[in-house]
Amino acid sequence: MNLLESLELERYKLLIDRQKYYTGLAKDAFGSYTKLLTGLAAGGIALVSTRTRLEIRPTVLLYLVDGIVYLVTFLGVIASAQIVFCLARWWDCRHAELKMNSNSPAIRWWWWLFESLYVVAILFSIAVTWHMADELPLVLAP
Repeated sequence: MNLLESLELERYKLLIDRQKYYTGLAKDAFGSYTKLLTGLAAGGIALVSTRTRLEIRPTVLLYLVDGIVYLVTFLGVIASAQIVFCLARWWDCRHAELKMNSNSPAIRWWWWLFESLYVVAILFSIAVTWHMADELPLVLAP
């Protein structure tokens, strides 16, 4: 194996590793978002359920819940952007791999579907969070 072939092999290995890295990074972004969402939701539920014992006024509680909703929205947008970035970079690496090795399987449309479901799940959780926050005044009504 000459130097040029060795360099090409190393570039091919790097492309494969980058694809694995971007896939893992997208999964980690989703995992981090779900952990934060779970913690914030638990905190919001704890605030609402203990509002009388803690003597929290309804207006203050609404501000706290609104803060949680905005934080969930912000974190969801950031996680979604990171996942989209990872998908785009994965596509670039995969396309470069196909140029180097024509025997690699072609890119299928449904490969994107599975990674895109992370973004769909995040957007759905944001919508549910906003809906629940909109219904909170009804819960707090005497």
